[in-house]
Amino acid sequence: FEMEARWILRGFPRDASRILDIGCGIGALFPLIGVSRVVGIDYAYAGLRRTRERFPATRLACGDGAALPFADKSFDAIAAQHVVEHLPDAASACKEWRRVLHSGGRLIIVTPNAEFCDPSIFDDPTHVRLFNRRSLRQTIESSGLIVEHISTLGLPWFRQYRTLPGGWRLRRALLRRAAMVARLPRIRWAGQSLCCVARRSDR
Repeated sequence: FEMEARWILRGFPRDASRILDIGCGIGALFPLIGVSRVVGIDYAYAGLRRTRERFPATRLACGDGAALPFADKSFDAIAAQHVVEHLPDAASACKEWRRVLHSGGRLIIVTPNAEFCDPSIFDDPTHVRLFNRRSLRQTIESSGLIVEHISTLGLPWFRQYRTLPGGWRLRRALLRRAAMVARLPRIRWAGQSLCCVARRSDR
């Protein structure tokens, strides 16, 4: 989560003052984004009650992340962390997300990587579709958004660290350098999480 959160924060425009967190859950990203500039939406009302207790001043909405109760061009950026794989019509959702972004606004998506070496770790009855880099790009661009960057996070052998001598130390060292290691040719697309930054352009 920490690795993904850092990546998400780097994707926001520097001057973003209004950010939508789709599928916000208990608001794990709120303190990192800044509670004064984030709006959270989630379909689980019971979960949002807990979120309200933790962040009483943050604006929250209960609803469908693919049918947002917000006006056109309401946000500078959107974060959708492990959301798109749960949606029956991801392409329509991306069109809706584009609708509420300002011109030049950014959409930040993190989702399981279908090309990860052990896809069984993503087994979840609520998953509708797992994406690889090509299918995610196609889905996002079909909405009119411009994909600026796609990469993966997480290293494919991390699940085996417990069996290695000094595995915990190795894991910590690699995590600190994961962004650099993930650029190596053989593992560039093998990470556990697929990460994408897209931009709304009205030209």
